[in-house]
Amino acid sequence: MLEHGPVSMWVRFYIYAIHGYATEVMFTASWEFVVNLNWRFPGVTSVWSLFIYGASTLVIEKMYLSMKGQVPLLLRLVIYVLWIYIWEFSTGLLLSQFNACPWDYTPFEWDFFGLITLEYAPAWFFGALATEQVLIKHTLRLQFGESVEQELVQGNGDVRTNNKKK
Repeated sequence: MLEHGPVSMWVRFYIYAIHGYATEVMFTASWEFVVNLNWRFPGVTSVWSLFIYGASTLVIEKMYLSMKGQVPLLLRLVIYVLWIYIWEFSTGLLLSQFNACPWDYTPFEWDFFGLITLEYAPAWFFGALATEQVLIKHTLRLQFGESVEQELVQGNGDVRTNNKKK
């Protein structure tokens, strides 16, 4: 049975992983449309991105919790972007050792070994802003609580919870 209280690190990892996965699919679909005017919006990613985004966002969550109230937002965002580049380069380098790196930035002018590119800095900056201000803040508010069964009473539409009229 689940305990009452804040969701566990594993639940937060799952939320962050799924969010990153879906965001990457939407970003690549949008990029394909903007660059190639492809109306099919083919968004792509790799299963590896589940681990990459889940773990990275947990680290950003820890940074946020340790810096909030002490470090200005703009500086936090710069720190997050630096972390994102370090993490993307590290995971890309590791995956490339097994010929499994799903991205290749060599066509970009400011790429570094094809594993990161400075052209994405603005996207990472605004992504970090949304991650802190929306995703992390709301995920940290999630709680496990008592199960509530609600039934609509026929006739007047009143909602009853545990047989008590609300």
